[in-house]
Amino acid sequence: MTDKASLSTAISRGLRRRCPACGEGHAFRGYLKVVDTCSHCQTPLGAYPCDDGPAYVTMLLVGHLVIAPMFAFEFFWNFPLEIVVPVTLAIMGALTLLLLPFIKGGFLGLIWHHGLKRFR
Repeated sequence: MTDKASLSTAISRGLRRRCPACGEGHAFRGYLKVVDTCSHCQTPLGAYPCDDGPAYVTMLLVGHLVIAPMFAFEFFWNFPLEIVVPVTLAIMGALTLLLLPFIKGGFLGLIWHHGLKRFR
């Protein structure tokens, strides 16, 4: 492709787990593995390092989505601690696993837009 997508378009395409360059090809094979090249536009997506950043962003987001309401709403603490802790951990684990692939796609779109390729 000759025209580079805008930042918001690249991130939006990544959030949908599509190639940030064209929006047509799949950016992932499997759960979190980035494809080497886009099957539609041949963009080398494997050259863009998005290893640890998405995990940190996901943990930060999930922590704020789950833990912050627990401190904001007192009724959470009316339940026994033996129920609150396991339920909270289960919700945080499930949300993390659910959101991680989409956040990694958005992260891929961000670093693709800025051209931050891995040097080998």
